[in-house]
Formats: sequence, structure tokens, C-alpha cells
Amino acid sequence: MLTPFLGPQAWEQRMAGLTLAFLRIGYGLLWLKEATWKKPPDFGMQAGDGLWYWTNEMLKYSVAAPHRYFVEHVVIPNFIFFGYMTLATELFIGLSMVLGAFTRLGALAALLMSLNITTGLIRHPAEWPSAYLMLIGYSILFLSFR
Repeated sequence: MLTPFLGPQAWEQRMAGLTLAFLRIGYGLLWLKEATWKKPPDFGMQAGDGLWYWTNEMLKYSVAAPHRYFVEHVVIPNFIFFGYMTLATELFIGLSMVLGAFTRLGALAALLMSLNITTGLIRHPAEWPSAYLMLIGYSILFLSFR
């Protein structure tokens, strides 16, 4: 990977590549870990926890009225479908980052997923806004490099 801001030295190029690979794999492992608590078949609906709980929290804390409307009128009535879509998307993001395959597509999916999560939960008192900025920042980083 040739990056003009690092200089011509081969070791700088190798270190940049290794650093990006390390960060990419760590980011992928984070997404895979997050996918583990999205439990089919009901994704927490019966118990009132898991993805069901956090999706309902978006109704209270979303920073955008159109986002809140979409969650309330589209996602909640079709929750099981969106639960499987969320699980599949997070698994794809994680695997693409860990394996280094389709990383730009995985990074794009991560950016869109991160923007959705940020819009819905950044005001939640139990969440860390800096974590959402990190999710967005890493996805932009991996969109920028092969």
C-alpha cells in the first residue's frame, strides 16, 4: 500500500500496512462480539431485553424525528425481519474486517450501521458518545484504504 504521507521508506509502508491490518481485525472482532447478543429467534422480544430493548430505547433517545418514526412504524412492526438483518449485517461486517475480504463493502455497511446506532442512541444516558464516534471513524478509515 503506497501512502504518500508516510514517505518512501519501505519499513514505513510495511508498518502502515500492519497497523491498518491490526486495527481492521480488532474492529472486525468488535462487530463479531456485538453480534453475539443478537439472539434469534425473537432477539429478546419475549424477555424484553437484547436487541428488542435497545431498539425500543431508540424510540426514546433518537436525535432525529424521521429516524424515530421509521423505528416506530417500520422496524418495530417487522422486528424479527430487522433482527435477522441486523445479525447478518454485523456478522458480515465482522467477517469482512477479520478476513480482509470485501473490506470496503464491510466498511460501508459499518458506516451505515454506525450512523443508525448513533442517531438512535447517542443521547442514551448509559451509552458513551465517544464509542459511536469511534465506530464511525474506523469505518471511514477502512473505506479510505484497501
